[in-house]
Amino acid sequence: MGIMKEYKETHHSLMYKSTSDLSLYSAGYEECPSGYGYGPKIRSYHLIHFVLYGKGELHINEHIFQLSAGDAFFIPAGKVSYYEASKEDPWCYAWVSFLGINSQMYLYQLMTSTDDVYIVHGLDNQKYKERIFEIISLQGVSTSRYFQANGILFQIMAMLFDDINFQESNWGKSSVVDEVKFYLDINYAEKIKLRDVAKSFGIHPNYLTRIFHEKYGISPKQYLISLKLKKARRLLTTTELSVSVISSSLGFDDQLAFSKIFKKEFAVSPSEYRKQSRISS
Repeated sequence: MGIMKEYKETHHSLMYKSTSDLSLYSAGYEECPSGYGYGPKIRSYHLIHFVLYGKGELHINEHIFQLSAGDAFFIPAGKVSYYEASKEDPWCYAWVSFLGINSQMYLYQLMTSTDDVYIVHGLDNQKYKERIFEIISLQGVSTSRYFQANGILFQIMAMLFDDINFQESNWGKSSVVDEVKFYLDINYAEKIKLRDVAKSFGIHPNYLTRIFHEKYGISPKQYLISLKLKKARRLLTTTELSVSVISSSLGFDDQLAFSKIFKKEFAVSPSEYRKQSRISS
């Protein structure tokens, strides 16, 4: 059996928390046994996990991520997620969860500042563990404890914004094309039809293609394929997942279509790319 410690903020109701600016829901620490999995689950609050040691795997919607010490992963409210400890080297992590009127904006600001959207690499997670243990050590449900716990949550968020080098000047100037790009960044692993995306944003597909190309120098279709292939390369070099599993997890119609697009871009098949990456590493 693993070891788990948790603090849940119970001074205020979920309704109160959801209408606050940002409010702590829980914080915890867990040393997972081999192969231990949690989910699939949808939550009404946001979660950030900090991997302290060991390895594990995160599934969120149709994304698959391999994680290890120094990584953190985001689970937004309303997203289906499942995560599992490695059988050979099970992970230990600390987490913090929160909600509130502006909580989604804060989380999305973090997510849009990272390459993998749901993942941050290269963090000093010991400092996050120390803050989370300060929350766990709090006793009682007094107003004093409520302010202490939320004060530490704000410290954790401040540390994260510093660590990812969040650019304040780039936020708050979003247009429909920025919103579409973020939608693609979040949902690229699903089977997206750009005409449906354009419709959901109330614009014509041709207009979407034009303004997207004007802003980013690439069509939304090309951008989507580029995201999928970037993730495919990471999965091929960091996991033992089969090409067919990687293909389906990235929303390709079938393995053949995936292999054809991959080879056109990189001049080698996915299997050959995996072999070459291992020889060179």
